[in-house]
Amino acid sequence: MATRALIGYLDTDGGVLTTTYNHYDGYPSNLGKALNKFYNTPEKAKEIANKGYVSYIDPETGEIEAANKQAPGKVKLSTNFLDAMDEIAEEIDSYGGDYGYIWDNSKGEWITIENEGIGEMSQELEMELAHLKDKFDSEVDEAYHVGDNKEVITKEGEDKVDSQESFAKVLSQAMFKLQDQPKDMISAYKDSLANDVRLNGVEQYADYTVEDFIEDYNNYVQDKIELDEIFTRQMKYKAGIIK
Repeated sequence: MATRALIGYLDTDGGVLTTTYNHYDGYPSNLGKALNKFYNTPEKAKEIANKGYVSYIDPETGEIEAANKQAPGKVKLSTNFLDAMDEIAEEIDSYGGDYGYIWDNSKGEWITIENEGIGEMSQELEMELAHLKDKFDSEVDEAYHVGDNKEVITKEGEDKVDSQESFAKVLSQAMFKLQDQPKDMISAYKDSLANDVRLNGVEQYADYTVEDFIEDYNNYVQDKIELDEIFTRQMKYKAGIIK
């Protein structure tokens, strides 16, 4: 069965996303491995994104199989950061992609986006690429701002958000450690977190470590379980099942 994927090169200077369609074995342990091993420079990333069509890439050799020839996709992105992230998510979905791999030229790495719906992918892109927001011309949502400066990750026993890189970096590290948790629960937690940031600002998370986010997630899960139990009891009471 085909595991489709989009391979994309994001040119923030020109505001263009160049894309290639990948048909088979597009999951991280195959295509993701091949990209990170053999196409992990700006030149190589641009080269693969300009292929247009790929049937399969061997993760051990980097060899490309291509049953068809087609021109690469070219998407002129909005100058608004959040709108641009929506457009990238929509492009992944339009390819029928189970995954999207976007080359982040500023950090020299591929980011992996799993298709769990356009909204989920857009939020994931916002967090993963938040450090690129200044590359876009229009003002962006304040949800992912931490102070007026860029942020950095510092090491003081634990990873903390300082005043120079996106808090999303620490959150991303926490999500990696929580990758074995139920996807629907992770998704619900990220939605809750994003709404909280939009309503109340990101400053409340400025000193959060990876462990803080993990603890916050665990508290969220426990609260949700308790609320679900209360709701279930209320429904049973109304139905006359319990008294």
